[in-house]
Amino acid sequence: MKKVLFFLLVVVGFKSFSQFGFKKFYITAGITGQYLTHTKYTGYDVNLTFVPRYNFYEVNPEATFSIEIRPQIGAGFRNWYPNGNNRHVIFPKRVSYAAPVLLNFNWGLSSEENSQYLYGFYVGGGYNYSNVISKDPPYEAIHGFAIDAGVHFDGSPVSHISLMYTFGRNGNAIYSFGFYYDF
Repeated sequence: MKKVLFFLLVVVGFKSFSQFGFKKFYITAGITGQYLTHTKYTGYDVNLTFVPRYNFYEVNPEATFSIEIRPQIGAGFRNWYPNGNNRHVIFPKRVSYAAPVLLNFNWGLSSEENSQYLYGFYVGGGYNYSNVISKDPPYEAIHGFAIDAGVHFDGSPVSHISLMYTFGRNGNAIYSFGFYYDF
């Protein structure tokens, strides 16, 4: 399996370096809201998000494949249930962070620098890791496969809206909704 992944990375790398005629790097930043579900707690986070994106393959002038990382840091609250039976809700303050890595198909606006369209979209998937720093009882990180989708608008202060869902282990999940600005 490792040999197959290495081979695919080498092929994609050579193909991407052979296409110097299109813009490869994009920078986006904004705010991401998250709702986290866990067997022991649920919670809400608001994170500042920085999104560097690298277009590694151009399908045509209006469609590309990209890889992006969305490092996030913010604050939030989790409803903590000290034992599974006690449903008294306490809101501990804490710092949250997440690090999704996503492979996306982009079409239309923002897929390529010279797009002819006033809107665009993307869909994809990858891996997400989310955790918190808190003085309260330790939390378990929520991580797993993630799917995402989003749209791009031309001429809007919020030029990028994103949705992401993370399938965590043991029925845990993260629902994310973000508003970003493309630089």
